[in-house]
Amino acid sequence: MPHTSSCSPVEMLQGVIGAIRTLAPYQRFRIRAATISPEAMRVFAALRAREAALRAVPAEALEDLVRRTLRREALLAWKGRVEAARPELLLEREEIERKVKSLAELDREMRALNKRLLAGDIDRDQLGTQAAWEEITRLRGPRMKRLREILDQGADLGLMRMRPVWLMNPDVASRVLPLKAGLFNLVIYDEASQMPVEHAVPTLFRAQRVVISGDEKQMPPTSFFASRIDGDEDDELDGDMLDDAATEAERTAHEETWNRREVKDCPDLLQLGRGTLPATTLEIHYRSKYRELIGYSNAAFYSGALSVPAQHPEVEIRRVCPIEVIRADGIYEGQTNATEAQCVVDVLAKIWSAAPEARPSIGVVTFNRKQADLVEDAIQRRALEDPAFMRAYQQERDRTQGGEDMGFFVKNVENVQGDERDVIVFSTTFGRDKHGGFRRNFGVLGQTGGERRLNVAVTRAREKVILVTSMPINDVSDWLASGRGPNKPRDYLQAYLDYASKMSIGELGVARGTAVRLGTQSASREVRHETDGFAASVERFLKDHGYRPAASLAGDAFSLDFAIEDPTTGLFGIGIECDAPRHLFLDRARAREIWRPAVMSRAVPAVHRVSSHAWYHRPQDERRRLHAAVQAALGKERK
Repeated sequence: MPHTSSCSPVEMLQGVIGAIRTLAPYQRFRIRAATISPEAMRVFAALRAREAALRAVPAEALEDLVRRTLRREALLAWKGRVEAARPELLLEREEIERKVKSLAELDREMRALNKRLLAGDIDRDQLGTQAAWEEITRLRGPRMKRLREILDQGADLGLMRMRPVWLMNPDVASRVLPLKAGLFNLVIYDEASQMPVEHAVPTLFRAQRVVISGDEKQMPPTSFFASRIDGDEDDELDGDMLDDAATEAERTAHEETWNRREVKDCPDLLQLGRGTLPATTLEIHYRSKYRELIGYSNAAFYSGALSVPAQHPEVEIRRVCPIEVIRADGIYEGQTNATEAQCVVDVLAKIWSAAPEARPSIGVVTFNRKQADLVEDAIQRRALEDPAFMRAYQQERDRTQGGEDMGFFVKNVENVQGDERDVIVFSTTFGRDKHGGFRRNFGVLGQTGGERRLNVAVTRAREKVILVTSMPINDVSDWLASGRGPNKPRDYLQAYLDYASKMSIGELGVARGTAVRLGTQSASREVRHETDGFAASVERFLKDHGYRPAASLAGDAFSLDFAIEDPTTGLFGIGIECDAPRHLFLDRARAREIWRPAVMSRAVPAVHRVSSHAWYHRPQDERRRLHAAVQAALGKERK
């Protein structure tokens, strides 16, 4: 209140009375001002320039307005500092597109150069003469060489330089390759979880470096016929530790003995490698055409870490039903289930009734060997009775695809690792006996490591799983009812049966909930766009123009912020990215801008990226670009 000598006492008193209501806030401000930093006081001083506008705001809304104003200005200042430190954030869209195009061209050029280098990097002067090669490669006559002799003598003629890559199993390698340390610069082991360490030793000896590839969540080596190998080290170690008085020679001998025992007791090469070598996890899953085919294993065994390119609307998933359950409810007798075997044959007959070019490749997996034999017998009987079925059976049994064997097979669950087909038909075999009893005895699936065998089996299908079952799901285990975590192989079996059953009837959310219970990932991976103002603004814009954007999954290298269904196909016609995707796999520009779009194009034909910078700085242009991209992808106008 201004004070002048012309003010009368009454006017001064009226002024004091009018200011009384501000006294308490003023006193609070004085107390807080003593603790406020000079920087914060300068902020309040800056607000003085907006005093007139602030006084026009209703008192009850003033505090919220000031808070939001300060937050906005702080964010703008932070944005300015980030852009100053990272000027590439201010690059225009056209410049980014030019850089991506240049990178793609250089990548193609690099690949072409690598091919030419590999094809031409042979010094012919270091190869033997034609006469020398003819001498060792005779395939007939008394001077014919055995394969081992050809490889042994060919090494001196430059065979390894001319054919640097060899594909063979450990047994063949042991029998035909020269016994020479470090013969190969690199030896790669595939499916190492199935390779006993002793089988790998001969090729390890021939390697300078090794790469061990395998999945510890899949099947270990079959040990039914294996015997324990005893050695002197069992007696030498016997639980005793060396004392401080042990000599250096004794310590060396003790360490060597311990290493021999560790190698001997290791169940497979993959486990041995994991304990001693640096590890890299491959977390991209390409096989499954539908996420639902890998969803159970991703949650149960891989903590939800797998990235899957496949993207489909839920309506499409319910239509194609990638996991179908057929209740046979047959009698389990003599370790077989005749009703299920006949049902499997009926499924095959239906699929094989299509023209050969329209048939998917098929494999049948049973839960024990006797059921596999029974299914084979049932197929043979049907083939003898039905000429059309016989023709289809013969055609599918000899089927190849791209030079690879894609023939029909019937295998038990222990022998299916490494196989994949478009459709896998399961006969779960077990069920109630003729008296109505049900035993929790599931063969190898109920034994230690049974969940690994289950994981292998349920991930063999590229397009569809058909589960023919007689198992009463609620009686397989108490896991579903208990609410506890899985700790027995039958828990995983029950969970898969429940997951498959829910998927089969279109209860996708319930099925995913079952899978989530098995793993350690968050119970929900849905994108929460309400916490992202930019994404929420893009979503509102799309909805305002008549589209129904579906949120994708978070945390996946192939996830999209939104995807829009094409009504003419029932599939996603376009995916929307709110700025560049953020994922550990996509840190490098090549992965983010070249590899990912190439893979994504198989699932979603168009992907449009919205720039947050342009969305706020050039809103009309960026919104127009988005609308045009969606119209072009869906091929029709909206309002």
